[in-house]
Amino acid sequence: MALTKTDTVLVASSAGNLAVSPAVLRGTIDLSAVYGGIVTLKITNGGTGPGVQAEGRVLISHADTLPAAASAGADWKTLWRFGGGTAANGVTEQSFQFGPEVRHLEVEFTGNTVQAVTVEAIVTTYTV
Repeated sequence: MALTKTDTVLVASSAGNLAVSPAVLRGTIDLSAVYGGIVTLKITNGGTGPGVQAEGRVLISHADTLPAAASAGADWKTLWRFGGGTAANGVTEQSFQFGPEVRHLEVEFTGNTVQAVTVEAIVTTYTV
């Protein structure tokens, strides 16, 4: 059987002060029909670093159907997080691999203050 790989943009590359508006950028995907994949996350600080770093988070849900995007709580559970630091022009790239045990995945960016940062998240899943 041939392996099929599909990429999906969870959070399109966009700049903003996440502490002001929007406070959080999120993207979700239903993984119930895939065997696994990898999500890449990127935070890029501007020419003046943020007062407080932006944070990227990976969350999963065990629900039968894909829940609405939201912070960690009843539906979403945080698996992993990382910070982008406060250095001017700093670039932080991370990845998170998952297998068939993950039913739903969410990526969330939040937290920076004063200066804008650029964030993005892309996932590649595979099926056979």
